Amino acid sequence: MVESQQFDLNDYYSALSSFDKAVCEACAVSNFTADLVVANYIGHSSHVFTRLCVHSEALISSLPKSRWAKRDYESWDFSVIAAHVRAVMEGYLLFGYLAETPKSEDEWYVKLNIMHLNDCTRRIRLHANIKNSVDEQQFRLQQDELKQRLKVNGYFDSLSAQLKKNLLKGRALMIPTREELLSQLGENVGDFNAFYDAVSNYTHILPMSYYRMDSNGRGTGAYNHSDLSYIIVSLNKCTNWLV
Repeated sequence: MVESQQFDLNDYYSALSSFDKAVCEACAVSNFTADLVVANYIGHSSHVFTRLCVHSEALISSLPKSRWAKRDYESWDFSVIAAHVRAVMEGYLLFGYLAETPKSEDEWYVKLNIMHLNDCTRRIRLHANIKNSVDEQQFRLQQDELKQRLKVNGYFDSLSAQLKKNLLKGRALMIPTREELLSQLGENVGDFNAFYDAVSNYTHILPMSYYRMDSNGRGTGAYNHSDLSYIIVSLNKCTNWLV
């Protein structure tokens, strides 16, 4: 487990410094590449990169002893950064997926419209929940149009019947599964998924985030070894993903 590793404040300062450098370099790259004329797939991946920078800035601004923010108190609770850590993990995968040079225009067209369909499906659910039938119907029409675009695409037609069925439901953001994408990116699937699950438990108020609250400060915001360990491991991982 993460908390069983022997970390101290020197490890924290080292991890914070490395992440600080990575965030600065990422933001510099983002600013330098703004408004360049590039291929569509690069343009779309740059939007994801911008979101990676935004979440990284929010993450480092939330950390104790960070030069990115001035405050009168420090919170060492891992939950303070968990949502941003998970966002970096998701952004890393999506960026790697979109930035890959497509084998054909048809493949890129399918990638793009799968994203559009996923977004459209989410908007339908949103407007259905708030009883906005006018906007809901407009997005349902768009949903039908996106499905038709995919059905007449040669690359989409070459996919397996089960995969096509799943993609047309609009729930998937990407064509490959997370496990398939992780393998393509050279990541350890088990380690990545385990850490993602751990982070998710602290993003939400789930039992894992409060069952072990203790008088030693864990889960309260006070300085403690368990939260310190999770923060250090997260910073080291996020530094690698951002780089």
